[in-house]
Amino acid sequence: MTLREHALAAVRGEKTDRVPFTCYQGLLPEGGEEIDNLCLVTSARVANVETPGVTISTEEVASGRSRQRMETPWGTLTRQVETERGYGSSWTRQHWVQRPEDYEIIERVIRGATISPTPESYRQARETLGDRGVILAWTARAPLQRLWIEYTGIERLAYDLADCPEVVEGVLDAMLEQSRRLMEVTAESEAELIWLPDNITADVAGPQLFERYLIPYYREMCELLLPAGKIPCCHMDGMLGPIRDSIGATPLPVAEAFTPPPDGNLSVAEAAAAWPERTLWLNFPSSVHLCDDDEIARTTRALVGEGRDCGGFLIGVTENIPSSVGARSLRAIGRVLAEC
Repeated sequence: MTLREHALAAVRGEKTDRVPFTCYQGLLPEGGEEIDNLCLVTSARVANVETPGVTISTEEVASGRSRQRMETPWGTLTRQVETERGYGSSWTRQHWVQRPEDYEIIERVIRGATISPTPESYRQARETLGDRGVILAWTARAPLQRLWIEYTGIERLAYDLADCPEVVEGVLDAMLEQSRRLMEVTAESEAELIWLPDNITADVAGPQLFERYLIPYYREMCELLLPAGKIPCCHMDGMLGPIRDSIGATPLPVAEAFTPPPDGNLSVAEAAAAWPERTLWLNFPSSVHLCDDDEIARTTRALVGEGRDCGGFLIGVTENIPSSVGARSLRAIGRVLAEC
């Protein structure tokens, strides 16, 4: 089997002769491409979302800090973004939504968006990657996750859900409708693996919010994707212990970027027992990359041992590897998995 076929078989829940080893292509350190059993993972769009009449401009206001301005027919919004020098990671210092009136602007922008298929983007990515890897077809985050990550921040959203829930729900409804249209286009695409890039963690989406906003969403999206033969892969890289049973109530077939201890708080064995039919596509715990080769190998063997009872099982890298480690950690993991 090729690396691509091997990874796809495991994602589908099929038993494989060894555990597939994957890494996001954008995180591959120098020398990582030489690891024979390392399957690359990249994302590609199968649909394009456009917002007519909306423009976003950016200006640098300080070293590493920029201000973005969103001009719309219904008003203007701004946000400030900070970028660090090490890995080029960015975070929002000031979000688009700064007052309740701003939700109406966001809602109008989302309702006015158009969605069109872009099959050539996926085909080009598939041709470029070949049998060396697999492609996750990009889709939008679930409305709850999308709203707080991309527009409000969690503190703003928490207050507004309590103080002015009607304007918040208006945006969530608009996002849900857009997701429906996006998934309908995605279901008709050539893509096999569909990426739900939600960054789920119980620190934010605890049982109450998860059951109110996320379980219905995942059920509906799966109803659109699964009959079309697509495999939704939900990015769940946070603290999942408190929402283990809530996740179990969804029909999601793959928990992607699942991060076990010592970085997460739900072990592979616990997840396998709670979700016996679900594929666990791991993020190898980032802190362990800093350990010596023997400890990395020991951790890898332990994860493989716990993953034998999963519906499907892969070990991947979905977070930055410290540059001081380079490809050393990947080679140590790869050596173990070549024998598992």
